[in-house]
Amino acid sequence: RPVIAGRVALGADALFESRRGLNLPPHQRRLGWLDAEAHLFPHLTIERNLAYGARAQGPRMKVAPGLDVPSLVKWLDLSAMMDRRPHELNASQRVRAALGRALAADPQGLLMDDPLGRVHDPERPELLELLAQVAHRFHLPVLMATPRMEEVVRMADDVVILHDGRMAGAGPIAQVLSDVSLSTFLEGFHAGSILEGAVTRHDIEWVVSEVDICGQCVTVPATLHPVGTRVRLKVRARDVSLHREVPTDSSSTNVLRGRITQVMLAGHSGTYGAVGVELARELDERLELKAGAQIWGLVTRQAIEQMNWQPGEPCVVGFNAMSAQVTPLPWTSSKRG
Repeated sequence: RPVIAGRVALGADALFESRRGLNLPPHQRRLGWLDAEAHLFPHLTIERNLAYGARAQGPRMKVAPGLDVPSLVKWLDLSAMMDRRPHELNASQRVRAALGRALAADPQGLLMDDPLGRVHDPERPELLELLAQVAHRFHLPVLMATPRMEEVVRMADDVVILHDGRMAGAGPIAQVLSDVSLSTFLEGFHAGSILEGAVTRHDIEWVVSEVDICGQCVTVPATLHPVGTRVRLKVRARDVSLHREVPTDSSSTNVLRGRITQVMLAGHSGTYGAVGVELARELDERLELKAGAQIWGLVTRQAIEQMNWQPGEPCVVGFNAMSAQVTPLPWTSSKRG
């Protein structure tokens, strides 16, 4: 029988601590739960399901702003289904209702286990936007498990990578998801880097937008996010090219200056290797690079050896605007209500 040991806490409040023999019962933990099954009471209407959640608040404290049932109904767009029962709703609607019931209980934190697992693809983006707002809208810590990388990029501040039941990596999202040594556990050949910046301009004529990354301009497909919005860019390592000088004849609309930090080869006879580049935050008068974000390029071993790429060398990173996937940071949204 496996030994369960360790400590689980919300802030300074321990929920479980094996050394002290502490293991709070569920009703004292006050944690909300949401998964793909929704687990709504089938014999109750959505209105009564929400009312059940509200009754679970208990005498702990006054309900946090926005967590009263009328506010949740409006935010989650549940008004048209209040008289219906769970079996009359589709998967997306059931998740909305279950999220409302969990939040109505005024939890101290929210646990989510693949909540979009049964939601059809066309309905996922809008529901994902709602989930991404929870932590900052209601000032709640959120822990979410999901197998889909687009949900991680949209939701997470910090990431833990689990492989075969063990932790393979942990840390800030930009650091962990840009670590090509974890690509086997993440997206394999689709692995890449996460860059964080802010939208600075929209070009209506060319239908593109510009994002500031470490003081350098990156062009991306036109985004609806307003100027000033903090965003994340996902760039696949296989879409990145490396140059010694800015190319004069290339379809890569993005050329960023940086310095090589690491060269990783897949063995002495492997086909490819990964080159890590720290982007320049800015260039001073002597053209000395200052530390910025990290981006990886996946190139052939032949190219690495022929170019003789070495750590410490300045280089230029190139990638096409269409290679960048843009996602707002979790605490930013153009749909706040």
